[in-house]
Amino acid sequence: MNAPAPERWTMARLVPWATEYLAGKGVDSPRLDAELLISHLLGLKRIELYTQWDRPLTPEELQSFKPLLQRRAAREPLAYILGIKEFYSLPIHVGPHTLIPRPESEQLVELGLQALAEKSGPARILDLGTGSGCLLAALLKNSETAQGLGVDLGEDTLQMAGQNLQTLGLDDRGRLLCWDLSLEWPEELAGPFDLIVANLPYISEGDLAELPPEIRDHEPRPALSPGPTGLESFEWVLPRLPGRLAPGAWALFEMGCDQGQRLRELAEAGLPGWFRQIHRDLQGLDRILALQAPEL
Repeated sequence: MNAPAPERWTMARLVPWATEYLAGKGVDSPRLDAELLISHLLGLKRIELYTQWDRPLTPEELQSFKPLLQRRAAREPLAYILGIKEFYSLPIHVGPHTLIPRPESEQLVELGLQALAEKSGPARILDLGTGSGCLLAALLKNSETAQGLGVDLGEDTLQMAGQNLQTLGLDDRGRLLCWDLSLEWPEELAGPFDLIVANLPYISEGDLAELPPEIRDHEPRPALSPGPTGLESFEWVLPRLPGRLAPGAWALFEMGCDQGQRLRELAEAGLPGWFRQIHRDLQGLDRILALQAPEL
């Protein structure tokens, strides 16, 4: 008696099956995630799945796909599984020690580049809470004479940031410093800088439970929340800005959509004479606090 033929899994069969499986686990974009996981496994572009729609996967490929799918079904972020996330058209390597770059943070880059365009000559950039280094990398990539310094607390985090700067050919203009911003700042942060950008932790401890499991259960807690109110990191940083920005230079901070009024009050109290502005994101929500040092 002949043995039964092995089950045949083509792209046309696997993609819908994996999509349905992920949808049943509550994943927000099950079709997209299924396609990206299969593309990653096979080393294909996503569009190539459809040009090879009838291609059967080997038993070895199916066996390798299973743990990837299970990780995403457990709500591990897709970026951690793939090991990479696009940010400002750059491939940024990420891991469990780094916050995953988000589209909202690209507005910091846009505003930062606008600010740098007003400066003649090489600029000095300071990126506070650099994480994966995505902000620093995007600014340096689009400002070819600028020099940058990224600061973060974790050695593992800075190792990932260093990898990204090196991969993008920016390590000759970007330096990294391991430091706790709640402590007295060292000489390396004395300035003056021509631009400061920061995606500091700003989620209150009470709001952590309301986050999606991809964020709440997987992204590094210190990069999400600085303490009970979510404002602690701003309370560390804002009072230290005077003297560290060149006259007329900007400091740009990503913030929670409900923190605008409180941060405006903190800036008014601690930075008299500074120009203050709040920028909204594409959804019309308060997203970036912009502070300009007084001109001489």
